[in-house]
Amino acid sequence: MTDLSMADHFGPREDNPYWNESVWFSFSIPERRIHGLIQYYFRPNMGMLNGDPAMWDASGRWQWNALYYNWSHLQAMPPGADKFAMTARNSLSVETLEPMQRYAITYDKEGFAMDLEWQAIGPMHELKTGDPGQQATARFHIEQPGRMKGTVTRHGEVFAIDCFSMRDTSFGAREYESLARGGYFWGISADSSFHALCMGAGTHATSIGGFIWKDGQMGSLVSGRREVIEWGDLGPAKVLFEGTDTLGRAMRATGIIDPGLVFTGYTDHTVVWSLAEWDWDGVTHWGDSQEFCPGEHFRRIARGELRVSE
Repeated sequence: MTDLSMADHFGPREDNPYWNESVWFSFSIPERRIHGLIQYYFRPNMGMLNGDPAMWDASGRWQWNALYYNWSHLQAMPPGADKFAMTARNSLSVETLEPMQRYAITYDKEGFAMDLEWQAIGPMHELKTGDPGQQATARFHIEQPGRMKGTVTRHGEVFAIDCFSMRDTSFGAREYESLARGGYFWGISADSSFHALCMGAGTHATSIGGFIWKDGQMGSLVSGRREVIEWGDLGPAKVLFEGTDTLGRAMRATGIIDPGLVFTGYTDHTVVWSLAEWDWDGVTHWGDSQEFCPGEHFRRIARGELRVSE
């Protein structure tokens, strides 16, 4: 069994220049349909650190009109940085308060400030998959359900944050332009959560990994299927997900997916990153949906040359 405590630190790395060490946390204000992310990744063999906080709602879906967006590509890796112990050039700072359980996140730049704390509410899950593309880009990848609390301040307006939040972290030789189409999505309530990574274009996509956490037990998905019930202009608007885990438990959830941020932080790939409201066994699970697509294909959808379902 893998020692998951390695998730808190840089992993053993190869000399590939595209070796990647990633971190991501979500935050949201569901009642206001506001969603956000804190994401950064190190390219240690290049000496680089990319990343940002971002926050958006339906009033602005692009980097130039979102509530906030500062994906900083050209930052040097801070001397002595570790995965959850660093301060970036753009002021994003992350500190481990309790290994694998609690993290402090701060930021203060351009009139946008964050003072947040993430607390685990469930165990970590290692995403293992037989898909060769995923194996190549994420040698090690974990997700963990939690809760985010604190404040975000935007040009004097204070937003109180108290929400369910997923985090993930990974390492591997990641070349984003090699990714195909699919969706990465999850939902969390007080006592249960799920996560799935599904690959495929069009109405149906097949799960290549994920988990079900319920009744205090974590089980990896052994099968799963996502069906798009309704399309929005740039991605799914309503979906059905059905999955089965290693403990023999089956789940069925429907998700209402907001229009989302058009996220362009990855090389040659575009993600429609959305707040999602899931109904699983009559219980609301808040989460998100990250619909990813090769950049040129997405441009043709955005220009009306291809249907969003193609």
